[in-house]
Amino acid sequence: MRRAAPAARARPLILIVEDELAARLLMRATLEEGGFDVVEAGSVAQALLQFQQAQPDLLLLDVMLPDGDGVALCAHLRTLPGGDVPIAMVTGLNDAESILLAYQSGATDFIAKPISWDTMAYRIRYMLRARKALLDLSLSEREMRLSAKVFDACNEAIMITDQANRIISVNPVFASITGFSAAQMLGRDPRILADGAAQRRHFGAMCATLRQSGSWQGELACRRRDGGGYPAWFSLSLVRDADGRQEHLIAIFSDISARKAQERRIAHLAYHDELTGLANRTLLADHAGLEIAKARREQGMLSLLFVDIDRFKNINDSLGHNAGDELLRQVAGRLSTVVRAGDTVSRMGGDEFVMLCPGTADGAQLAARADAILRELARPFEIFGMALHVSASMGIACFPADGETFELLIRNADAAMYLAKDCGRNTFQFYTPELSVNVLERLQLEMDLRRALAQQEFVLYFQPKLDAVSGALNGAEALIRWRDPKHGLIPPNRFIPVAEEAGLIEPIGQWVLGEACRQLLRWQALGIAGLTLAVNVSARQFKQADFVASTEALVRAGGVAPALIELELTESMLMSDAGQTAEKLRELKGLGFSLAIDDFGTGFSSLHYLRHFPVDVLKIDQSFVREMFDDAAALAIIDAVIALANALGMASVAEGVETEAQRTTLREHGCRTVQGYLIARPMPADEFVDWVRAYRAGRA
Repeated sequence: MRRAAPAARARPLILIVEDELAARLLMRATLEEGGFDVVEAGSVAQALLQFQQAQPDLLLLDVMLPDGDGVALCAHLRTLPGGDVPIAMVTGLNDAESILLAYQSGATDFIAKPISWDTMAYRIRYMLRARKALLDLSLSEREMRLSAKVFDACNEAIMITDQANRIISVNPVFASITGFSAAQMLGRDPRILADGAAQRRHFGAMCATLRQSGSWQGELACRRRDGGGYPAWFSLSLVRDADGRQEHLIAIFSDISARKAQERRIAHLAYHDELTGLANRTLLADHAGLEIAKARREQGMLSLLFVDIDRFKNINDSLGHNAGDELLRQVAGRLSTVVRAGDTVSRMGGDEFVMLCPGTADGAQLAARADAILRELARPFEIFGMALHVSASMGIACFPADGETFELLIRNADAAMYLAKDCGRNTFQFYTPELSVNVLERLQLEMDLRRALAQQEFVLYFQPKLDAVSGALNGAEALIRWRDPKHGLIPPNRFIPVAEEAGLIEPIGQWVLGEACRQLLRWQALGIAGLTLAVNVSARQFKQADFVASTEALVRAGGVAPALIELELTESMLMSDAGQTAEKLRELKGLGFSLAIDDFGTGFSSLHYLRHFPVDVLKIDQSFVREMFDDAAALAIIDAVIALANALGMASVAEGVETEAQRTTLREHGCRTVQGYLIARPMPADEFVDWVRAYRAGRA
């Protein structure tokens, strides 16, 4: 057994185990004179103690000891840590049997008495040298075995050549990468791995560099046995002999095809959109910079077309993001087919695409191109077996009239695109300077809206609704207002459209419903009971997949019965997907909510679907009430809405009643409920409470 070697000694340490004092003294004197240090023991017990404490480099062990024999002690020492040191048996017994027994117990050598003192130091030095040689050999063998294991287990290919640059050894990974077995490669020139004559010449030049510097690293194009090419990363080292001549060349290499593919993918993604493969904003900006510089040098022109898919969020919400992604891929494909050579089509993110068209800014040509693009996008898309019809809005900005930098052009084209949406969508608009002011105002309004939502700057106003015949107060409509710190009270028609475009209408709608519930509870606590509260629902809110569940949860959490809440929806949003709409309305009705169609008569209703909707109220738009005495058609529409409501078992509510004559006429024509300035303007919560108390007291 081995133990950790003692600290390096200046002189070897010899342990003498001898029971005769005179013999020990002679041995000590002889050995110390010969250049050794000595420790002594006169018995087996002392020998064991000295062996463990001193860790000698060699033992001189007498066979005959007072408490045992040296042969047995030798055998025992071989089992202890450090027991592989040389042990020389010293004895007067000189028969063959005793010598054999000593060697069998593990003795290294046998010194017979009388001892030859002149040669003792030489014999001990020889035994120590022999042991060191054995240890070095053992270490070398272990290192060779370890090297062989590393060679075989290495994850990279290893190739070793001789002085003549012929392969003499390869590891298993070499075969898996190159397709050549060890037997096929031994004795061959490694240039057989190079892909083509040019690479073989490069391999030769590389070897010349290697002979000068001793090492080399780099990429080489290689070819497998089956003919397939691959890039490999090589690390080469030159091994020289004692005279400095090349003895071996060691090459370690790996197939870096996967890494190179990943690098190409990363480089591609740096300049291309991952979903569609089109140029991204970075690449578009590069191309635009080059084309703008060229147009400036040559006094040329170029245009930027900003394309946005109309109501794309509705597609994502109703059909899912997979369908939305597939639509974007197909839109990208169609846009790529309508461009000219030299144009750049890019995706900016979301459903926004930009086309860079050098060499043209002629209004008529651009209008024709824009119209052709919109027609191409209007053709139905087949998405997962469904024919999907979409439209797009487009804004156009031209260099140099509309901007002399990429950022300015894209901002102005974006502004023109929003104008196209405001003009009804599915159209295009050219940029005009007035749009920049509008865009900045809209951007500022959006930022202010986000702040208002975070800092709770919204308030609810309430407008009462009266029974048209009895005059009884039967409810109110909750109307949102924005109390801006700088601009005061802002009406909803100023900020609701921006909130819808910015994706803020859902959290605002939830706030309105939650605040309405809080006010109902407060009124009940103040003794004002028996009122229902109408709350407007936006199209985006209603289209949310979890609208029914989230609405119920919000009202229940507010501690209000759903029967006290009337949800107002517009007819246009109900008709966009009549099948899903009917199901949602039935679920809401089943939970106890009252349902009203707001601004009825201003959209395009389907009477077929309407009779299947579980709606409670039809609200007559105030535009008809305002014109009822000046336009016979307006009064006819009012009569038709009232008759339709009565026929379907619904109530009718007239909005915008401002004169007594209007109220009287509406009552005579059968309208059940009225609201408007004649009764009261929308009021803050505290004023509404005072108004209700005063109104009820006056009636009493």
